[in-house]
Amino acid sequence: MTHHKNILCKLPKITLPVLLLLCFTSSAFPEGEKEKELVLEVYPQWYSNEDYTVQGNIGIDSEFQQNNWTEYYVSPSAAYALDHNWALHGGLGGYYKDYRDSANRWEVRPYVGVSHYTAWTDKWTLSSYFRAEERYYAYNGDENSINNTRLRFRVRAAYTLDQDFVFSSWRKFTVGAEVFKSDNSDHNTTDTDTNHDYETRLVLGLERQLLDQSKLRFELAWQYKSKPGQVSTSSSVNTVYFKLKYYPVWGTPLRNKLLDRGIDE
Repeated sequence: MTHHKNILCKLPKITLPVLLLLCFTSSAFPEGEKEKELVLEVYPQWYSNEDYTVQGNIGIDSEFQQNNWTEYYVSPSAAYALDHNWALHGGLGGYYKDYRDSANRWEVRPYVGVSHYTAWTDKWTLSSYFRAEERYYAYNGDENSINNTRLRFRVRAAYTLDQDFVFSSWRKFTVGAEVFKSDNSDHNTTDTDTNHDYETRLVLGLERQLLDQSKLRFELAWQYKSKPGQVSTSSSVNTVYFKLKYYPVWGTPLRNKLLDRGIDE
């Protein structure tokens, strides 16, 4: 109870960074040229003293500009540190997308991946993460299913902020880029999640350290999707994400090589 009360007491200090990110989101693109999404996620992590972790994403993703859909998801996973730089990852995600005007969609997503982490200096770190995932879709009222393979590669740099920084209670600033390549068998579907072959995502983040190695992160992301050979605006989707993630931690994190790598699934 004390831990959760501490979080509530610090909420007023979080307000200013949140407002700045929201203002940046609104001004980053002209109105009407983007889809806006709000993501709320809890990412519990259990650290063993033998360099592996068990964790999972639990969250809700909502398109709030037109209120066309809301997605609920849970994705348990595990990671193992091979050494001070490399790690193996694997997990299974479950997603349910509730559309306002069309059939709802179920998705199951198994995946495996490998990551690399290095510390440039005492303040700068760089991580990379490659993963392959198989996406299985099914729509309510339709017995047919759709599946495709997607490859993802992400690079992220993190900078540890000085204690005399204007937001001295915030620990890290992160910037990252991720590219996606899907092997789609059906380009005729109207679902923008499944009918684009290439995706690019740019993410900015601000991270706050809480008690017992737990943390809170705000992320602002832009995503572009496209099909090969099509350059018109009708073949792309510009999306802006605003994400709030809470990371509760258990186990023995201080003895685990994966601590502070910041490689989310």
